[in-house]
Amino acid sequence: MGSMQRTTQTTKQTAAGCYAGRHAEAHDLLKRIAARLADHQRRQAAEPADWGYAGDLGRVIEQLAYVLADLGDQSAVVQKGLEY
Repeated sequence: MGSMQRTTQTTKQTAAGCYAGRHAEAHDLLKRIAARLADHQRRQAAEPADWGYAGDLGRVIEQLAYVLADLGDQSAVVQKGLEY
């Protein structure tokens, strides 16, 4: 039996490197959200009497208000009367 050598490569991640990767990921998510929001608006326009679309956005807006608060701006949660 031959012996197989194991090689372990460890890379140290820096806080700055981690932040840069997550920042890029956040921007990608924002672009995707914008695209889905535009698609949602098109679907709502095809069914203007459907209250479900307004309900969807109510929930999304609350979630976005919390995201904004997590980034240091609590104005949206205060405006909506949400607990934070």
